[in-house]
Amino acid sequence: MGEAGRMFDYLLDKIRDAEMDDVPFRHVEITEFLDKDHFEAIVGDRQIAFDRAADAAELLDNLSAHGYEIIRFPGAITSRRQYLAWLAGAKDESAHAAATITQSHITTEGFGAVYRLARYEGPMLKELNDFFLSDRLKNLLIDKFAIKAAVHTDAGIQKYLQGYEISPHPDIRSKALTWMLNLNPSDDSEQLNFHTHYLRLKDQWRFVSEFWRYNQDIERCWLPWDWCETVRQQTRNNSIVFFSPSDDTVHAVKADYDHLLTQRTQAYGNLWYESTKLKNLEYSAFDLKNSR
Repeated sequence: MGEAGRMFDYLLDKIRDAEMDDVPFRHVEITEFLDKDHFEAIVGDRQIAFDRAADAAELLDNLSAHGYEIIRFPGAITSRRQYLAWLAGAKDESAHAAATITQSHITTEGFGAVYRLARYEGPMLKELNDFFLSDRLKNLLIDKFAIKAAVHTDAGIQKYLQGYEISPHPDIRSKALTWMLNLNPSDDSEQLNFHTHYLRLKDQWRFVSEFWRYNQDIERCWLPWDWCETVRQQTRNNSIVFFSPSDDTVHAVKADYDHLLTQRTQAYGNLWYESTKLKNLEYSAFDLKNSR
């Protein structure tokens, strides 16, 4: 088969030729990213398209049986027990109280779980992930987005379950680039409520991005939803978005859907700079009207 991921090298030309879009921030979006045959084979793969689960516990069992592992991820927790308790509590207040769990962040209402494919049963999914991990792709993205410092790649095929939420944020400074490819197995996935929002700060809060711009030693933080407005969502299946995080690259997700029927599925990845220690400043520091 040759060097890993070569099956998908035609995607390099698509990325190289794609034009930048500045709304609501600088990014590249490519629709119909994978060739039709590849896309249909991937979303029909038994590790992507599951039979309906009877309940959440069976769904989590199915994920494990199909090679997925729960992972640490923003907007999510890693405890199966706590996650199932939260799902039960969403319908039963006493069960929710008994779970004695805390939310993942003060700006969110959700309590989600994210699973990443760790064991590949067939060649195509492995080839796709190998492509995203390849130096060929990394070097192209370094050039296209003018990344100046050394970076390393992290990527995987992931499923985001009911309750997953990450409130508006521009990404932390150690992240050099992000991509998200929709690989949803459901035919009606574009109508489901689990897609990435691309946002801009409302006029009264735009000073926050300027603050980050002029204070590079302070980490960017998550923000309340009502400080922002959604400009668009990435609903198209087989679409991919690439962007290099900056002070205005505000995006968010709030998944509210029936994950027993289908699951939000993506090929997700990042380029990372070497991490440096920065000062933390939560969103409440910017809320001068309500500060004490």
